[in-house]
Amino acid sequence: MISTDNIRSRYEKLFGWCGDSMIKSYFEGYIGTGYAEKENEPAWAAVRSGDYLFLAGGPENISGLVSIIKDGDVIIPEKNVWLSELDSFGIKFKEITRYKLRLSEKGLDREKLESEARQIARFKRGSLRFAGKEEYEELKNCDWENSFVTHFRDFEDFEKNGFACCAYQGTELVSAASTFGYYSRGYELQIATRPDSRQLGFAKICAAAFLLECLKRGKTPHWDAAHPVSSHLAQELGFEPDGEYTAYIKA
Repeated sequence: MISTDNIRSRYEKLFGWCGDSMIKSYFEGYIGTGYAEKENEPAWAAVRSGDYLFLAGGPENISGLVSIIKDGDVIIPEKNVWLSELDSFGIKFKEITRYKLRLSEKGLDREKLESEARQIARFKRGSLRFAGKEEYEELKNCDWENSFVTHFRDFEDFEKNGFACCAYQGTELVSAASTFGYYSRGYELQIATRPDSRQLGFAKICAAAFLLECLKRGKTPHWDAAHPVSSHLAQELGFEPDGEYTAYIKA
């Protein structure tokens, strides 16, 4: 097994089946690490970008790859034959269903998003903030969500390449929509709400503010939903369902 990070462009065509923004991020040199069976005409190539491990080609000579699979990886294989081969190495997986979304042909409705973001005023002592250094540190050390700013080296990297919209009640962070990943033309959204503040509307407010900022910056937002609630929220804000897909996590 070899690292492809210094020669990544050679392997981009192997991932032509996958339009995920995190793959785009890797091949533009932003987020992730890559591997291949060998340098020339490899049977397979793999990219870990964020929490995703994308597997292209077919599984031959994968012992080196097996050794780097982490707990928590969301594994997205090009072919299901990967599963039986990984199983032979003693790695067990369970299936999860995820939900693809795409922007509607009409695009995002700025006025609707502005109206949704203003709903923060419904909450006593509610406020909506874009993350500066203090908020970045709070997101980094958040005890109810660990993926808000995971893929940035430090605040300077975050300030240059990402942003986050944070909802507060008083001094308490209750929800945020942040840049999970990025590439030259877009951002991947990560959204979460503190468990005791869910189903109150904070996620919708933060997501609306995040999407407005994407419009302001002329960037494409990407929303890949881990569950139906997230998919429904995305659809309320201007996305359309683009099918379900099966991914795998270590059992």
